Amino acid sequence: MALIDFILKAKLSGYASGGEGQKRAFDDGARGFEIAADGYRYLDRYYGFNPFSGAEHIYDADASLIWTMNYYGEVLPEHSAPEKIYAFLREAMLLITPEYPFRGPSELKQGHLQYENIQHGTLDSFHGVESIYEKGERVYFLFYHGGRMIKNIYQ
Repeated sequence: MALIDFILKAKLSGYASGGEGQKRAFDDGARGFEIAADGYRYLDRYYGFNPFSGAEHIYDADASLIWTMNYYGEVLPEHSAPEKIYAFLREAMLLITPEYPFRGPSELKQGHLQYENIQHGTLDSFHGVESIYEKGERVYFLFYHGGRMIKNIYQ
């Protein structure tokens, strides 16, 4: 299985869908998802609720880190219902594609809510920002970046 295919599979099985029983708590207080399949292992660990920060890592069959993404986001303080915003965010994240594999699609509108994802780069090296607007006012943001990891030739 190609790395991009596994990334899509793992993300759809993780936070976006509620984890299908994969959600776990870690010893250091992080929560997240761990999925192993097709010679890969996906680990998404995040801290906090609002704001929150986390990282996604993908390892190959040799347990070498081959891909990573870091992120930080929050529902802005003026908004009183983070759960509503996060529910809409999960809907957007279920719409990932090979062209938009990092978070959600470029845009999604639903009622008074609008999701926007501006990404740059490829699986090798990328960064982006996603935002959610309610009635035209920005109520959520997330910054992300990452890329492929090259095995350290000095080990």
